[in-house]
Amino acid sequence: MALLSSWKLPRAPTLGAPTHACLRAPASRIVPKATAAVQDAPALGEQLLNARKVAMDLFVAIESKGILAPGCTETDIDKQVFDLAAVDFGTQKHWHQRLPRVGENTIHPIYDKVADVALQEDDIVYVDLGPVFGDMEADFGRTYVLGDDAEKHKLNAALEQVFNDCRQHYLSNPSMTGAEFFEFVRKTSSGSGYEYANPNYCAHLVGKFSHDLEFGDDPQHYACPECSTPMNAPGPDGQERMWILEVHLLQDPGIGKYGGFYEDLLNLPT
Repeated sequence: MALLSSWKLPRAPTLGAPTHACLRAPASRIVPKATAAVQDAPALGEQLLNARKVAMDLFVAIESKGILAPGCTETDIDKQVFDLAAVDFGTQKHWHQRLPRVGENTIHPIYDKVADVALQEDDIVYVDLGPVFGDMEADFGRTYVLGDDAEKHKLNAALEQVFNDCRQHYLSNPSMTGAEFFEFVRKTSSGSGYEYANPNYCAHLVGKFSHDLEFGDDPQHYACPECSTPMNAPGPDGQERMWILEVHLLQDPGIGKYGGFYEDLLNLPT
């Protein structure tokens, strides 16, 4: 695998002033409340938890304003999210491209290029955002199901369970290597009945903007098969490295061609 050339996280595109294309009834999934930050969190961790809370508020607003509605394309969703983040949350800066994926496109990770598609009445969509608040990065992703398809809802529920199981394993074994954690995430996903979508990595760092310029594409800063570094090893600045876990699951093709995505801080307090 050409690790350093094939899966670099794309940078956010420069966009002009977008216009709303559609605005309809909201999707059905309610975003869960944020976990409370611990009082004694390190400075970086506390700032990231604050950025995470704002990102969660952004996702609640995406739902309440009806952005994820039948007829809206991925491009429509992207434009509306940009406007919403700029007007209501004071940021036009996103450290990676805004990523709504709809229907069959939900099987693709961030670095795949896909055709623009529109949400249907009975559909699935995930949203992966990397907004920057002040000088602090957030990275947050959730899946939404439109309609009553039982298999889609089952997959959506499995995403959060896999994330929580993997987070608990990390918190219990913080000195494991990135490669060991990647294998655990892959096996936990399989044990839940789904295939893990990304063969390259399952977790990456987040921090003060721009962490990707500071840390680059060194595989030791990813939870990937090539990472032999303990995940709790400090960063170059001596601070705790803060991790984002991506749970991207694929449905059995015999049931349907779609997937789901759940992304959040791995270093969350219990």
